[in-house]
Amino acid sequence: MLFSEYILGTEFEMGYLSLEDIYPEDVKKYGHMRVGMTDLYVKDNHDIYGVATRGEYRELTSSLLRDNAVQMIISAKLTALPADYDPWIRRIERNRALHARYGDKFDPWGDD
Repeated sequence: MLFSEYILGTEFEMGYLSLEDIYPEDVKKYGHMRVGMTDLYVKDNHDIYGVATRGEYRELTSSLLRDNAVQMIISAKLTALPADYDPWIRRIERNRALHARYGDKFDPWGDD
C-alpha cells in the first residue's frame, strides 16, 4: 500500500478537507490537478524528504509546486492520465472493494 492510500484512507480524511481548504492560494494559481498530483507525490515520497507532520507535508507540497524538476515529473504524470480521468473514481472503486470484502463493517466515512 502506498503511503498516499494510507493517508487518504484514514486519519487525514477524517477532517474531510478539500485541496482548496489545505492549499487555497496554490489551487488558485496552479489548479486542482497539479496541486493534487504534487500532494500525492509528496505523500508517496515522504521518506525521501523526511516529512512527518501535516504542516511539513503542506509546506513541502507548496514549495515543490515551484520546483521545476519536480514539476517536470508531475507534468509527465498529468500527461499520462486518460482524457476522461476522474480523480474520484479510484476512491469510489476502493470503497466498493472494501465494502464487498467487509460488508456492513466498512464505513467509508468512519473515523477509524
